[in-house]
Amino acid sequence: MRLGSFILNSLAFQHRESSTSLESTKETTTMAPNTTTEPIAAEVDPSIYGKSGDISKHLEGVKAQYDTKEKLEFYAQVMGDGTANIHFGKWDGVDLDEEGAYGKASEQMTDYMYDLATELYGAEGDKKVSYVDLGSGTGAAALRLCEKHDAISKATCLNLCDKQNALATERAAELGLGERIAVVTGTYEEAPFEDDSFDMSLSQDAFVHAFSKVKTYSEALRITRPGGVFVFCDLMCGSGEGVSDAELETFAATNMVNDWLSPDDNVKACQEAGWTDVTFVDLTGDIRISFQLMLKKVEKIIDEGNPAGIDEKLLNSYKSNLANRMVQVDRGVFKWGVVHAKKPAN
Repeated sequence: MRLGSFILNSLAFQHRESSTSLESTKETTTMAPNTTTEPIAAEVDPSIYGKSGDISKHLEGVKAQYDTKEKLEFYAQVMGDGTANIHFGKWDGVDLDEEGAYGKASEQMTDYMYDLATELYGAEGDKKVSYVDLGSGTGAAALRLCEKHDAISKATCLNLCDKQNALATERAAELGLGERIAVVTGTYEEAPFEDDSFDMSLSQDAFVHAFSKVKTYSEALRITRPGGVFVFCDLMCGSGEGVSDAELETFAATNMVNDWLSPDDNVKACQEAGWTDVTFVDLTGDIRISFQLMLKKVEKIIDEGNPAGIDEKLLNSYKSNLANRMVQVDRGVFKWGVVHAKKPAN
């Protein structure tokens, strides 16, 4: 699991008023006061993607968003861009016009988070470390980091989606990393690990789907060793002027977002879970560029006749709405960035 499907499924959340109904799978254009008109060309099945309050149904909905042949193919072409990544990028120094720009930015984000984690942990250099990637998707981060850093004694990928996990296991074996990368099927809210198992707990663009943020952050604390660190990036709730509660709630209700928190509230949830020195680093400008480059990639695929045979309905839905995602970032609907924290030493 990694973030990505929300771009498609959140099409239903453009400028909704409080009377918006989720009972129909076809949405029509509406307009909130003091906003520009934007299309709501979505087909969302609330029986799959709707907010249910049932954790089992919630997890099945998350799997439906990510673990299908169509979605895997799409992410490989658009978000992977020559890599195995399906998360957002960090764009410092990346030429937006160069081939494979999105893939480079994605890898740069992985490197940024790992470097931040090792710095906080005091593990620069050759000091051996182990870490867990919570909601690891196709395992791209672990593959990259283990290839780059001999100091990683073990990288454990915990992920909900079976097809993604099969890909991660296969790629680790192909790269000769099978002994250093473990792929485990499960949820980060009930992590199947002993207490104090890892030096670092990391996650990229996955906690947006947490049923309970405090529960998720508490599990991360439990499985991290005393003195260890927690670093994650994620999409968070914005508070821009003119953004209504109804608009935010509709996004959450159609994207398997059960616990939709702002950066400040995520920091508080980490503190409530027991983490200390909790800090949010705002990288919202980078997610806007990620949306921009995804749109460019989708348009290129369509213009070239879709040689990979990606589902055309999926492509056209993304093309119609990625521009809206950029507008919503500008309006303050979303925040994106990194939270880092430490576990108190015994």
